[in-house]
Amino acid sequence: MESDYQICFYVSIPEKLRWSVLVIVVLAAVVGSQAIITGTFSIIKQFSTLGCFSRVKILHTSSTIHGQIYIPEINWTLMLLCLDVTIGFRDTRRMGNAAETPEGWEMLQV
Repeated sequence: MESDYQICFYVSIPEKLRWSVLVIVVLAAVVGSQAIITGTFSIIKQFSTLGCFSRVKILHTSSTIHGQIYIPEINWTLMLLCLDVTIGFRDTRRMGNAAETPEGWEMLQV
């Protein structure tokens, strides 16, 4: 059972395509993580402008591209939250179970 779980991804992809699919998966993960970071920065900036969020240091990273910003405090907060989730789940099987069913969250209590 343990070995079936570990090789499920590799069995589902033809061997000739494995490396190219792996590259696509890694690139998709990078794009997705950058989208989350950029979206978070944008939302915090809008909240701060409306007065709904405490004042934070907003750095404009480009003088030519409008709206490209960096917020160091939010970046560190996102990093710490990612580490908390990673340490909390302890392995990828628990993370997968939590994503699939509400009962999966109970595994964190163990």
